Amino acid sequence: MNLKKIAAEATLAGAIGSAALGAATGLANADPMWPTPPPPPIPGPGVNIGAPGNPLPPGQNYQPPPGHADLVVPVWAPPAPPPPPWAPWTQVVWNPDVPGWGVWLNGGFTPV
Repeated sequence: MNLKKIAAEATLAGAIGSAALGAATGLANADPMWPTPPPPPIPGPGVNIGAPGNPLPPGQNYQPPPGHADLVVPVWAPPAPPPPPWAPWTQVVWNPDVPGWGVWLNGGFTPV
């Protein structure tokens, strides 16, 4: 009779302990009560203007003025091609992430 009682108590203690551990892991993985705010927008790559408080100058077709890009074209890069015929108003820039020449349209880089 004693052995049955000890076995029953051990089983009950194990069940309660595992339930407590399961509840703790469920609370640890819970989602936050409120969503986190979105990150602030990142200005276009390589341009040091156009951010809040530093607007683009008029007459530049929303492009940075000459000499205001933080891009360094490597020596081994081919010369810059002309603007594409489907977007002749865009400025061809070097993108070190690709690496290659292209244009920025609607926030996306299109290789030329």
